[in-house]
Amino acid sequence: MKAPVNDAVVAQFARLHAAGRLAHAYVFTGPRGIGKHETALAVARQLNCEHENPGAAACTCAACRKITAGNHPDILVVEKPEDKSGIAIAQVRALMDRLGFRALEARVKVALVRDAEGMNEEAANALLKTLEEPHPGTVLVLTTAVPAALPATVRSRCQVIRFPAMSNSALAQLLKSRYDMPSDDAQALAAFGQGSPGRALDLGEGFMERRRAVLDTFLGAGGTEDFIKAAGADRDSVREALGVVLMACRDALFIRTGAPQAVVNRDRQLEIQRFAQRYTPLELDAQVRRTAEAIGRIDGNQNIKVVLTVVREML
Repeated sequence: MKAPVNDAVVAQFARLHAAGRLAHAYVFTGPRGIGKHETALAVARQLNCEHENPGAAACTCAACRKITAGNHPDILVVEKPEDKSGIAIAQVRALMDRLGFRALEARVKVALVRDAEGMNEEAANALLKTLEEPHPGTVLVLTTAVPAALPATVRSRCQVIRFPAMSNSALAQLLKSRYDMPSDDAQALAAFGQGSPGRALDLGEGFMERRRAVLDTFLGAGGTEDFIKAAGADRDSVREALGVVLMACRDALFIRTGAPQAVVNRDRQLEIQRFAQRYTPLELDAQVRRTAEAIGRIDGNQNIKVVLTVVREML
């Protein structure tokens, strides 16, 4: 499932286009999975829709169908190849060459550079020429979750549009209404999604089952070794399991400090309440910090065996 389009941004571009105030280049910034690329494609549809439909993916006009299918000749997308570490200068040069040609069908040519922080220095410098000498009738959109990784010379020549992370409650409501999720699942996925619909959806099928298996062991009497067995042995599975533990410990701390309304794992609230009674608030706070530190070790590429040793000492 794709991240949702930011309708407010699409409407903003509709107003700018109608007023003749479109800039030649934009940077869309925000967390991964917040819908930056999907919104950029919706903007491309909005600018070229034959029915003046505001970016709707369901529009049946030829332009919108081609943009959605990814085969419109004037809507150009550059992104990191799956087998490469970043966006190469050859890709940017090819984009610049195509932007120099007259549009075949579009009213407004749109070029999208997805995850633009992946450009190496040569590629970014090549793009700079296009930003300094923009082609008429063309809009360039760079999307990035790490705007500071873009050269200042590139950022300064683009207008920045920010996509803020959603609150947990707003994300849970979106997951329930748009993706027909049960309320408890939506609440849990929203917490793990950290304000990003795409991140929540990318947890994939089976996450709720894996979460329940980890909680069964952690909240039960299985012991540390059973928990580690349930977590798995690879880096991603251990990180995910520790994330589940972190949320459970936070829930326990909320319960012990009189804030049960903040609990994320509502379907396991009674078990977490029993777990919380075994510890003082200070002990639970320490558990939260130690779990977060273990996750930080994984994110810092520490050897997973070392992390598991820490987990054995921690739980």
